[in-house]
Amino acid sequence: MTLSEKQKVNARATGYAIIAGKNPGVDFSVFVIPWDGINTLEHNANNQINPSWHPQVVIKGNFFNQGFDGSDFTSYSSFVTSQSDFDLYKSTGTQWWIVCSTLPSFSKSITSNENTGNVAITNKLEAKEIKVTLTPTADFVFEKEYGLPKLEEVEKFVKENKHLPEIASAKEMEKEGVNVGEFQIKLLQKIEELTLYSIDLNKKNKEQEALIKSQTDILKSLNERLEKIEKAKQK
Repeated sequence: MTLSEKQKVNARATGYAIIAGKNPGVDFSVFVIPWDGINTLEHNANNQINPSWHPQVVIKGNFFNQGFDGSDFTSYSSFVTSQSDFDLYKSTGTQWWIVCSTLPSFSKSITSNENTGNVAITNKLEAKEIKVTLTPTADFVFEKEYGLPKLEEVEKFVKENKHLPEIASAKEMEKEGVNVGEFQIKLLQKIEELTLYSIDLNKKNKEQEALIKSQTDILKSLNERLEKIEKAKQK
């Protein structure tokens, strides 16, 4: 049995260990690794070739890996005190090895579903970059046949519902949560609609400016003519 990439990721995300079975290259067993994040790491070795297999100490390492020589487990096992990530694996033989866990502070708040591959996080998630892949976009707003809502209609909807059209209310978001990918597309749709409103407003402003300039020129011309008439009368 070979570990899939999803199984490896799930193992790291949940704090479970995929541990070699009795027969190298044939089977895997899955055990929970209790770890308080300070000084306790326990392995269930009941299904191992040698049940006397126990941890040796590795203190405050940033990362370590460890191999097994043949079928001898008596001298090869591990113990971590201040450790965020570790891999234990058999570097010779066929398929059997061990993969486990993440920071202890995260392990209790992260759950995964092996069938769907979904990962649920109870607390906050911090990342340098998150990529959400969705096929649809909001560029349909720029199509000629798109019916851009009139601002009067939007104003009426907002007054009556206290949120934008096609955007869930705050109460609904609190109850149902938010699909980040879909929500981003909806926000993009509203930004594109706002862009069209701004373009239209800019056109109207330019038309108004041109009209005002034209009227100003006419008034200036009329004033000049009026001044000439007044001067002619004075003579």
